[in-house]
Amino acid sequence: MTPMARLPRAEEKADAVQVDLNATIGDTIRVEALQHDEAVLPYVSSITIPAGLHAGTPRVILAAIRRGLAAGVRLGAGVGYRDFLGGGDRYVDVAFEDLYAELIYQIGAVDSLAFTEQGRLSYVRPSGALARMAGRRKDHAEAILRAIASYDPELPLVVHHLSPLLGMARDAGLEVIVEYSASSLERMRASVGRIAADGHPEQSVSLHLDPVTAPVVVRTLRELGHTFGAPLTARRGM
Repeated sequence: MTPMARLPRAEEKADAVQVDLNATIGDTIRVEALQHDEAVLPYVSSITIPAGLHAGTPRVILAAIRRGLAAGVRLGAGVGYRDFLGGGDRYVDVAFEDLYAELIYQIGAVDSLAFTEQGRLSYVRPSGALARMAGRRKDHAEAILRAIASYDPELPLVVHHLSPLLGMARDAGLEVIVEYSASSLERMRASVGRIAADGHPEQSVSLHLDPVTAPVVVRTLRELGHTFGAPLTARRGM
């Protein structure tokens, strides 16, 4: 295995990297299962909540929102294809207008439930097959962009740094939060190293649900002098 490049300490650069650590909370149909998710809350600054068509239920969404607000983290809507049985991991050949309506429906579901708890939605994150297919189905990518622009043009879109959707979102004038993988400690080191090297403090490392890895990631970043919080591009943060 090729050795990882040493991750630079913050004092070695003019600007430290501000890292938004994110986890998916509520990828279940049982409220009781959220007890497992809660283990990661002390280590993240934002949570993505599945919006009900690929995972989650209204009760689970509300429970996840309450836990997120109690932990003081930002709330995001995880949107996907209508694929409850497959958890959003299966491609769905859906027409533009249908997908557009379903995306607005999902964004509104999380946002309205957050509103009832005196919270607010801070970003939208495409999940599963929808995120992967955005580069192949231009009409599906356009449905994502138009749904956000129609619902709230200032609502940031979280996009993986390798996704073709990134350039499309920027061209459309949407606020973008660039996402890197933090699914393992090794990937986290490489991701934060790239962010530091690129000099883009608004970019975020997405820490997917892993209560075991989370404390190690946070400790490593703190030792290197990096800070945590909402990416600088997010305008609707709590």
